[in-house]
Amino acid sequence: MQAYPDPMMHAAPKPTLRNAGEPASDPLSRLLQAHPETVFDYFEFRRVMAGSAAALAAERATPEDLAHLRACMEAMEKAHALDDPAQEAATDAEFHLAIYQSAHNLVMSQVMGRVFDMLKVGVFYDRIDLYRRRGVRDAFLRQHQAIWQAIVAGNPEAARIAAEAHINSTEEALREAQFANSRRDVALRRRAGSDLTGRPR
Repeated sequence: MQAYPDPMMHAAPKPTLRNAGEPASDPLSRLLQAHPETVFDYFEFRRVMAGSAAALAAERATPEDLAHLRACMEAMEKAHALDDPAQEAATDAEFHLAIYQSAHNLVMSQVMGRVFDMLKVGVFYDRIDLYRRRGVRDAFLRQHQAIWQAIVAGNPEAARIAAEAHINSTEEALREAQFANSRRDVALRRRAGSDLTGRPR
């Protein structure tokens, strides 16, 4: 694996995530919240960025970067073993941010730090709810492990493929969750209407 030359020249401050309960107040966040359909624009954007970042991380990650990624991966595995969706979603975000840092691209890491700020407060979708879905947690953990293994092996193409596959899987899981929620809401409305007419449920 070839180390990225002069990593301190390209190092960026690690982005910090806003507290989950803090409302999104900037104009971009308000705009995105007003247009829920932008979630799929987000996935299109993430697919490009995640694949590129993982490939760059496989090429450029320093020993310190790899140690940080390993710690993130171990924290995610621990949260998974504890069956803690909230903690697992949080460690998921930290793992991806560590990948962007390991790409050693200042613009990429700062832009994606801001995107993850918005993601954590639910601007795009409820990540914790997604982690509560049957089968999602196990699939996500395997996908994150595949990304990590490709990066530590210094294989940019495998890292790109694994990262893009993870974003595709996340988008599909969200579509399925939205469909299930929509069916549930329709059933609840029908049930409420039946109660109002006095007909038996």
